[in-house]
Amino acid sequence: MQKPVTELAVKRRLNRLLIEQGKCLRKCPGRSPWLNELGNYYIAEINTDNVIQANVDLEALARKKGVMKSGEAITGEM
Repeated sequence: MQKPVTELAVKRRLNRLLIEQGKCLRKCPGRSPWLNELGNYYIAEINTDNVIQANVDLEALARKKGVMKSGEAITGEM
């Protein structure tokens, strides 16, 4: 059985890791004109706001960076 983890918790875990590298995970607003280009999530540099990576798969990145365990699954926001 998968342990549910909220999307917000995963975003916070990733940002704690990324901030050490001068980066942050951002969510593109649903009505943004850049949604098609950036995707739902993207990574940007903190100091310059330059986009480093667009179209980030939140769960895949979290697993790759080791902030989500194999027994966890993302649930909707609470």
